[in-house]
Parts: sequence; C-alpha cells; structure tokens
Amino acid sequence: MRSRPDGREAPSDRAWHARPGLGSRRVRLVAFGVSLAAHLIVLVLYPSVVGVLSPESAAFPLPSAPGPPQGAIVLRLIEIDEALDAERPEDPDDIEEVEAPVAAVEAPVIVSIPTGSLVPPAPTAAELLRPNLEDARLWAELPAELFDLTMEEREELLLSASIVAWYDSLALAGAAEDRLTDWTFRDSKGGRWGISEGKIHLGDITLPLPLNFGVPVGKRDEIARRMFEWDEINRQSQRYLIEQSWKERAAAIRARRDRERALARGDTIGGR
Repeated sequence: MRSRPDGREAPSDRAWHARPGLGSRRVRLVAFGVSLAAHLIVLVLYPSVVGVLSPESAAFPLPSAPGPPQGAIVLRLIEIDEALDAERPEDPDDIEEVEAPVAAVEAPVIVSIPTGSLVPPAPTAAELLRPNLEDARLWAELPAELFDLTMEEREELLLSASIVAWYDSLALAGAAEDRLTDWTFRDSKGGRWGISEGKIHLGDITLPLPLNFGVPVGKRDEIARRMFEWDEINRQSQRYLIEQSWKERAAAIRARRDRERALARGDTIGGR
C-alpha cells in the first residue's frame, strides 16, 4: 500500500486492476471483437455499396453491333436490245504552221516642236516692294540742298550716320545679351514676372538686386566697427599711395638736378 499526500493509504496496482470497470480485461476483449466484426462487415459490403452510391462507376451494357438488315431486297432490272459498240474517234486535222509576217520598220520623221516665247516668271511680293532699276526714285534728280553743303557738313553727316549705325549695333548686341540673362515672362495682363540682369520683377513691381533690408537686430555695433576698419584701411592705402608718389617725384627731381649739375660742370670744364 502506498500513502497519499493527504495521509491516507492508496490501494496497490494489483488491487486496482483487479477491480471491475471500463478498464478491465473482459471489456477490452469484447471491444476488440466488436471492432473486428464491424470491419469485416464493411469489407464484405463495400463493393455493393460503392456501386449504388457512385453511378458513374456503374457498368452499363453497350449497344450491340448492328446486324444484317432483315427483309427482301428490291432490284430494278433494265432490258437492253443491242449492245453499244464504241466507235473510234476521228483523227484530228494537221495543224498548219502560221508564219509571222515581216514587220515594215520605217524611221519616223521628227518635226520641229513648236515652242513659245520665253517669258520670265512673275516677280514675287518681295521683289515688287524692293526698288529696281525701273524705279523712278533711283533716277530722280538730287535735291539742290546737297550741293550747297560744304565739305565739313558732308563729313559731319557721314560721321553722324556712322555713329547712329554704331549705336544701333550696340543696342542689338545689348538686347541679345539681355535675352540671354532674361528669365522673365508676361502674364495675360501685361505684368512681368521673373528675374533679369540685376532686377526681380513681380508683376508691375521691379526690385533691384541684391536686396538690402538694413542692419540685422543686435549687429549694429559690429557692422559699424567693420565699416570703420574698412574705411581706415582705405584711408591708409590712399595715404601710402600718395607718399609713394611724393617719394618718386622727389627722387625724379633730385635726379634731374644731378643731371643738370653734371652738364653744367662738363660745359665749364670744356670751356676752360
């Protein structure tokens, strides 16, 4: 006997198995026999049950092959008096050879082709607007004012015409350069938007570039000090240049005096 946790004694294994119940040997043998009998019955009835439940696997009798037709056969007999004798067809006629006639080749007579008079093409619109040799303006008399001009006035006219042409060429070159740096467009109302050379366009408003919004807050003293230092550097540099120019001029004056003195001494010695 084994003791349980609560202090009571537990029955032994032999006494436990000897007690009748669902785990007894007799119950297990009976269950095994019933299971074996059920499996045997299923194996015996399986073919018949499958044939009833699955009609696709059932075998149906195929139709037998058709046998010879039964009954009387009706034949239609036609009587012929004389047997037809097939005659041999006639021989075909000989085919005559057809000779091709000789073609009479004659040289064609070429008659001169009548040609009309050569007419120049009609002038284009540009040629009509352009002056030609028949334009009366080219053959008109020069105004008398041109002959009254002096040579100086004629030279001034030529010079002014050259200056005008030069300014026109400069204006064209400037316009071409402006187009390269012009990143603007116009809206439907005529306003200009974008960036051009040194300007920013906002519709009807044009602002110069770079924009200057004043001294930042808290940087006034620092900016003033830097501006003073920059101005002092410029003043000192200008003073240095002035002093250098004075020294150079003083040296040049001394050199000139020395040359004059040397020349004066040489003339005095030579005169003696």
